[in-house]
Amino acid sequence: MSILARSALGIDVSDGTLKAVKLNRRGRRIQLRRAWRQAYYHEGGDPRARALDALETFLNRHPPGALPTVVISAPTRGAYSSTYLVPAMAPDKLAELVRYEVLNDLGVPPGDVMVRHHVRKGAVENEVHAYALRRDAVTAFRTELDRRRLPWDALETPGFALASFLELEMPRGRDRILLGVGELATELVLLTERGLWMRHLPLGLADDPDPLSLAERLTQEIGAAVSGCLPGGRPFAPHDLVLTEEGALDATFTGALRKATGLAITRVQTLQRIAAPVRMAWDGQSAEQVLCMGKALGLALSGLDVGRFPCPVLSGSPSRESLRQLPAVSAAVVVASLCLVGLGLMGSSRVATLRDTLPTSLADEWQQLADASLATAAEHARHQATADALLAAAQARPAVFTPKRALAQAARVFSQPGFGEGRVENLFLSTPTAQRPGVMTVEVSTGEAEPEALGARLLQAFRLEFDQVELRPPEADPGRLTFEVRVP
Repeated sequence: MSILARSALGIDVSDGTLKAVKLNRRGRRIQLRRAWRQAYYHEGGDPRARALDALETFLNRHPPGALPTVVISAPTRGAYSSTYLVPAMAPDKLAELVRYEVLNDLGVPPGDVMVRHHVRKGAVENEVHAYALRRDAVTAFRTELDRRRLPWDALETPGFALASFLELEMPRGRDRILLGVGELATELVLLTERGLWMRHLPLGLADDPDPLSLAERLTQEIGAAVSGCLPGGRPFAPHDLVLTEEGALDATFTGALRKATGLAITRVQTLQRIAAPVRMAWDGQSAEQVLCMGKALGLALSGLDVGRFPCPVLSGSPSRESLRQLPAVSAAVVVASLCLVGLGLMGSSRVATLRDTLPTSLADEWQQLADASLATAAEHARHQATADALLAAAQARPAVFTPKRALAQAARVFSQPGFGEGRVENLFLSTPTAQRPGVMTVEVSTGEAEPEALGARLLQAFRLEFDQVELRPPEADPGRLTFEVRVP
């Protein structure tokens, strides 16, 4: 059991209300430290822009610092998920199989979606939970986060996060329906012994003033998801419907949903696995409101690496990684400098003492000690330069891996049949300047492969790693065709 404490901040902005929770973990003990709630659905305008505005306001008002892992809900409009049972195989082969199955189910171009999956190992077959999100929506959301300089460590799907929280707090071995009803959207999750299926519904409390009408519309959506998502075979027989988020705080809607579905409605009444203070009331939030932040709690659990259904869409923000490394590198530099300065001072003090006590006949030894002091000072200067170089290397770490990622994608394309004659001729990387991002240019040549086919494969491969990719048309060159791929 680790004696070091970890913390995570989960922020959900997917349904018209910003909900955030901070959890601490020490060993196996998880503790709820704080919770916040901020409605933005009533402000009007584009909900996506309002969500980003609310997120910016919250993070500026409550900066998380360098240590907590910040997990934010990813945009899931148009999301797709499914569960596949596959035999054990190598991770790269499994990823290719999952991507093929998802794209085959959706029938969309590969560049339009981001496909991710999570594997739960079984005795004979592995249970693979796969999900796909619109690439343009995720890229636009990440671009806005970076433009506004908002800290984040991972973007995760709120539906999977909700399932992780409820499986931790209310584990069941039977079929169940999870429903996170917000003001502007609803997360629907179907849990069975055969897997997990998730749908994002752009329908919430603010869309229908009649609770019974809204409950009936959601019941129809549940029926459509059961018939359209679940595979044939064993019938789906949910034991209950677990309700959370703003819908669980509305007694009238809860009763209407019970009447429309004919199922028992379950709400989180207390936290069993997460320790919480006796009186949960922070920033004006009641205990009942905190218990209904299922998606935010699930996001924070994922940040602590204890989520039952890990669902990273994007992770590893370079700026956050560098921010965490700087204190350690700086501390090492300070300690090394203090040690060297102390050695220099000790040498100088020793020389002064010898100067006062040694007779004239020992002048040669005194001179040798003086020379040793000068050598110590020179060594201190060399170590200081080495420490400065290490600090600069830590700060430039994200840029170092950019060419490696580009070369890895090019190698993947050239390893495919028909493209073995290709090779990377040149790679240039310009460092970023004020108000202007850096630009990487990769020149690729091929022998016998068709230029259109090579261009399409390169464009597809580089878009898996980089947000903005530009493919220039081939230029004539005796014996080969050259492509330039620019990645801002």
